[in-house]
Amino acid sequence: MTLPYCRWSPHDMALEVELHVRAHLSSVADANDDPTTYADRVRISRENKDDGVEITGELDVEPNAPYLRPGFDPEQDLVANPLTVESIQEQS
Repeated sequence: MTLPYCRWSPHDMALEVELHVRAHLSSVADANDDPTTYADRVRISRENKDDGVEITGELDVEPNAPYLRPGFDPEQDLVANPLTVESIQEQS
């Protein structure tokens, strides 16, 4: 599966946005949300526009984030994993 992610950037911030795109795709694909694990495997393309740059990253891996997996049902996930104030406080 190819994971795509696209961001617009001002010309002078293109490098920072590219690093963000790499980190985002890597963290989505990694079981521990590590932004570096797959960063070097992200393919980047840039399309210059008059007002900035469109930066697109693609990563050929299966997503590890449950909400990106085929068949994910957000309503069923909510039933199985209810988010309450108490559960949020327990995670803090």
